[in-house]
Amino acid sequence: MHSASGGVDVGRVIDVTVDSVGEREVLVRLADGRQGVIPRSEFTESVAGGDRVRGALLAREDPKGRVWLSRIWARQLDGWSQIEAALNAKTPLVGTVKKAVKGGFVVDLGVRAFLPASQLHDADGDSIVGTEARVLVIEVDREKDRVVVSMRNLARRESRAQEQEILRSLEPGKRVDGTIESVADYGAIVDLGGARGLIPRGELTWGRVVAVGEVVQPGEKVRVQVLDVNRSKRRITLSLRQTSPDPMEELAQGDIVPATVTKVVEYGAFMRIGDTDLEGLAHVSELSEMPSHDARELVIPGEDFQVRIIEIEPRKRRIALSVKSAM
Repeated sequence: MHSASGGVDVGRVIDVTVDSVGEREVLVRLADGRQGVIPRSEFTESVAGGDRVRGALLAREDPKGRVWLSRIWARQLDGWSQIEAALNAKTPLVGTVKKAVKGGFVVDLGVRAFLPASQLHDADGDSIVGTEARVLVIEVDREKDRVVVSMRNLARRESRAQEQEILRSLEPGKRVDGTIESVADYGAIVDLGGARGLIPRGELTWGRVVAVGEVVQPGEKVRVQVLDVNRSKRRITLSLRQTSPDPMEELAQGDIVPATVTKVVEYGAFMRIGDTDLEGLAHVSELSEMPSHDARELVIPGEDFQVRIIEIEPRKRRIALSVKSAM
């Protein structure tokens, strides 16, 4: 920026008021009362008297003593100032994706910026042309006229901030809604709307889990209870079964209940109790008055019986059953 004749600080960007609009010139009024001129060709939008616009002072002599300004240069200078401030403050900017180029896209931030394809976030490159994009500035070199921006970095930063907010809001015992994201042998991952938690295999149901996928499926909406929150490790432990009463608490030693054989092994038969998810074991010696060393000789999967509960071990989640003593 330097001073020219007439006290004009060339390159300084100022606000001016439109006085009148001609075919080739737009006459404006500076704050000090001087008259200025901006080429009409620099206005792509409609403009009328009384409008406030930005202009950069030019070192251009005018026979009428008017001050010449440029809207295009003002926009570029404002753009550079805004971009450099955004880089230093790590604040996002919004620009229009103009076109695809080799290796990425051109984004208009008042200054031409480059968005590498590697810095997209969950977006189809062809679909973003012509749309507005929120980006972080990651590189600026005014001398080389180079600006590089990223959508991915901004999305990651906002995702981490959202995750931290959720972690701060969770406490053991709190119940929250989520969506099953994936299942594995060890349990199910739940999306809590910005943070992920784990339902361990043993916290899926009060009954025995044969396969996690038989209890929950990806995409399923669930209500879960928070068991533990480790904020430093960003770890959330959840329970699905804790959101419903433990059916084992409704049982008592000596009760006679209906049961269905689910699996038979040599030493006994596993049975599902009533309409619960609980399973108990009837030892081969408790299956029949007939002596046998192999339960597979006495019962088959799918058979229904009345059984007596002869022992309950809540901590080990074990229930011992007897067909013989219920007869």
